[in-house]
Amino acid sequence: MKKFISLIIAATVLLSVFIFPTSVNAADATAKTLMQYKELNLGFKKTEEAKYECKVENNDDCFVKVDANNEGDWYWLMVRSLKPTKSVKPLITVTNTADGSVFKKYEITVTAAKKVKMNDVKFNVGTIRDVKVKNPYFKEYKLSYNKKLLKLTYVLGSYGYYIYSFQGLKKGTTTVKAKIGGTVYGSFKVTVGDYKATIKKSFKKSTIKYNKHMKSYYFYDGGTVDLADAIKNYHYDAKYTVKIKNKKIAASRMQSKYPLNRLPKRAEVYSLKPGKTDVTVYEKRGKAKKRKVGTFTVICKTVKDKWVFDANMMFDNDGLFYEYFVTPGDRTSFKNTIIKRYINNSTSGSKFKSSEYKFEFTATPENVVTVDKDGVFTIHDYGDHKVTYKVTFADGSTVTGSGSFDIMPPDFF
Repeated sequence: MKKFISLIIAATVLLSVFIFPTSVNAADATAKTLMQYKELNLGFKKTEEAKYECKVENNDDCFVKVDANNEGDWYWLMVRSLKPTKSVKPLITVTNTADGSVFKKYEITVTAAKKVKMNDVKFNVGTIRDVKVKNPYFKEYKLSYNKKLLKLTYVLGSYGYYIYSFQGLKKGTTTVKAKIGGTVYGSFKVTVGDYKATIKKSFKKSTIKYNKHMKSYYFYDGGTVDLADAIKNYHYDAKYTVKIKNKKIAASRMQSKYPLNRLPKRAEVYSLKPGKTDVTVYEKRGKAKKRKVGTFTVICKTVKDKWVFDANMMFDNDGLFYEYFVTPGDRTSFKNTIIKRYINNSTSGSKFKSSEYKFEFTATPENVVTVDKDGVFTIHDYGDHKVTYKVTFADGSTVTGSGSFDIMPPDFF
């Protein structure tokens, strides 16, 4: 009897060791709920040597799509939901390929996608309006609308939102329906009409940059007020001009019609010196009398000299080090190159006195390249290297950069 009881106990222990830990079922899985057309990142950190793989069960109806792979010290596991689940739910099992042990298990519940609130839009016939539409899903909407009223000119997608650019072809109202797989998940009305032009509230006080070394309209951002941005409901067939109260503070220049974006002929206001002044906007359409659109205040604020340097860099698509070919024995004045491109630039007309900036240079390693106090680099040999520059302006602002030359053999030239 004692032997028999011992055998029963031993068998029970054996079953508990060899059966239960290797059992794989949904009851042991971590439950995850995911809305249709959403993504779920289940990736995790690991050692570079470790390898994992995953198996997806109960997914014959393609409720989810799973992408997984080992990449360095990370295991990528991305789940995309495609259709709502019912009683059967996908089961994802992640195992260690070294020993087959189960590392993670997930049971995925997919709920139905919800409708998205969208806002109605009004704009003038003949113009183009960018419409920002919320899209929380990874699938892009397919839009349906009256193509006699609207023309879709381009689409830009970004996380959570899409920008749809519509041109108004003629007056009228149409409902734009946003669909995924034939199902409408949102809609908004677009009314194309003839609305009165006004100054946008956000432009009633407009700050623009000023620096004595360069005309502000060469700043790639914030150097002007373009009336195409400042006017709500502008007309493509109109001409918009300005009257500046204090002409010592700001000035204007005209911008031509731009058919591609359906922008009208209009003024652009730029800074002349620090300060503020009122700007009155006028509209002229055809034979109609010139009409006052409204008034806004321009505030011109001085920015640091580094902004001039940065603005000039925008004209240089390739950068300082692009195809900068040298050969051992060459001496090259990098300082003069920087001055010509980014400090005293012929395109923007920027101009600094030599006393208004100073340079610092470094070069490593010395057996490949060295630099003297005047910014002249000497190339000694082939090899990997790094050169740096730092420009300090009289106002205390600084700009730094680094790169390397293309050291080529003499017969290359």
